[in-house]
Amino acid sequence: MYINKLRHRTLRSVLVIGAAACFLSGAVDTESAMAAANTAMAQTRNAAVSEHSIQPIAGTWREAGAADARNLVIYADGSYEMTCKERKAFGKVKVTAEEHPDGSKSYWYSFLEGGGVVLEDKDTASPWYKAYTSANELWAAFAKDNKAAVQTDLFSGHDGAMHFVRYAENGYAGTGLGIKADDYVGIWSCGRCNAVISREGDGYLVEIQWASSAAEGSRWVYHCTYDKYAAILFSNGNGTRTDYVYSEEGVSKDTMAYNDGRALFVLREGKMIWQDKKEKTDNGLELTK
Repeated sequence: MYINKLRHRTLRSVLVIGAAACFLSGAVDTESAMAAANTAMAQTRNAAVSEHSIQPIAGTWREAGAADARNLVIYADGSYEMTCKERKAFGKVKVTAEEHPDGSKSYWYSFLEGGGVVLEDKDTASPWYKAYTSANELWAAFAKDNKAAVQTDLFSGHDGAMHFVRYAENGYAGTGLGIKADDYVGIWSCGRCNAVISREGDGYLVEIQWASSAAEGSRWVYHCTYDKYAAILFSNGNGTRTDYVYSEEGVSKDTMAYNDGRALFVLREGKMIWQDKKEKTDNGLELTK
């Protein structure tokens, strides 16, 4: 598609544009956009963390000490996906309490499986995946550390039979000191690319518009989770890209390019990098607030 080719062709030149030039040529300066961003910032600052929040474990995990290690991704809305070579499962995470005889309580992150797919006939010439559903069955429960704002280990049950550890690609966990979720909320721009980030329930909504000309461009929408461990935003895998063209009469024609986009947003030293994992623009586009 012309829009997509143009975006890739101009990516490298956009990256070297100075912050002042980015702001002057591409900043969103309408009152409605600024009001929306300011409201979102206020909501972020005032949002209380519930004792039943799964935010301390939101992010990406890998199983430790296992030959066929499983990957676990936990999203802001409490949904999760677990994958390994021969299986993929999904479900919901809830905080549950176990009461002891002395009246004290232990808290757990309980993973309720809703379904998934499993590889069948794996040792034959025609392997295939079979889908299945589960009635929100308890898959595992991991001890909750009530004192930790960010949990870095998950041990299952009382014996710790399963152990998952945090994973952050590109060493992001070591460079995110001082970065808060609030810092992502607002209006960002570079050249003809503008992004508005706001709160959405327990997560974040990222809306991007890239105009290749006055009459055509593309829009991306991502529903994101904030990973406190890595200090990044990551999308849940159903991001959309819509290409638009305005006719001479001012009528817009929209075309859905895809609805399974993934992205990372990494804020470091005042620059926010957009990494489009769907279209593999992994060098990233730098935007300023």
